[in-house]
Amino acid sequence: MHPLYPVAVVEDNPSLLADLVEFLGMRGFAARGFESAEVFFEVWPATHFDLLLLDVVLPGASGLEVAQRVRAQRSMDAQVGIVMLTALDANNDHVLGLESGADMYLSKRSSLEVIEAACHSMLRRLNRSEATHPPDNSHEPWRLNPLHWLLKAPDDSLLSLTHAEVTVLCALFNKPGEAVAREELLARMNKKETLSSLRNLDNTISRLRRKVHMACGIELPVRPSYGRGYTFTGECETNT
Repeated sequence: MHPLYPVAVVEDNPSLLADLVEFLGMRGFAARGFESAEVFFEVWPATHFDLLLLDVVLPGASGLEVAQRVRAQRSMDAQVGIVMLTALDANNDHVLGLESGADMYLSKRSSLEVIEAACHSMLRRLNRSEATHPPDNSHEPWRLNPLHWLLKAPDDSLLSLTHAEVTVLCALFNKPGEAVAREELLARMNKKETLSSLRNLDNTISRLRRKVHMACGIELPVRPSYGRGYTFTGECETNT
C-alpha cells in the first residue's frame, strides 16, 4: 500500500469542505476537514499534517492567523506546507497571505485538479516522496440494475445497494461526465435541502465508495465537483 499524506482542510463552507476532503481522499491524501481555526487547534500540533489548506476568511481566527501561529510554532525540520484558498482577489490580500507564512495562494474558483496539483507541488518542495496511484487497467463499464438494487463493477464483482445508493447512482448514471447538483440529488431522494440532508448525501456517497473499494479494490469513479455536486467520470450503463 502506498503512503497517504496528511492534509488539514480548514473551510467554513460545509459543501466546499466536503468536496475538498472527498476529492483529496480519492487522490491519495489523508484529508481531514475542520470548519474553523478553533476546531483545527483542538488537534494541532498533537496531530501532524504535511499540508494545510486554509480559507482566508473564517469565523473566529482567520486563515492568516492560523498560518502565522503554525509558522511560529513549527520547527524547520518539521515544516508544513500552507496553501491559502480565498474568494478575495486583491493584491494586498495575496501579500498578507504570503507574509503570514503561506507558500501558495489560490482562488476558490480554482478547479479541484489545480488544488491537487498545488498539493503535489508542495510535497515536492518539502522533499516528501509522492504517492503513486494504481493504474486503472479496466475498460469495462459499471453496470447498474436499479430494479434489483445491484451494481456490477468492471471486474464483474456484484454489490448489493441501499435505496439511497441506487437513487444517487441512477441520477449520476443519467448524466455521465456531467456535474449533478446536490439539490437535484436531494430531490431524487425526496429530501429537503438542509444542512443535515447535505451531510447525509455526502455520507451516502462516502459509504458507497468505501463499500465498492472493500468489495473489489476498485475506486468508484464518483468525484465531487467543487462547490456544485458530484460527477460520475467512468463508463457506465443502466440495465432496465
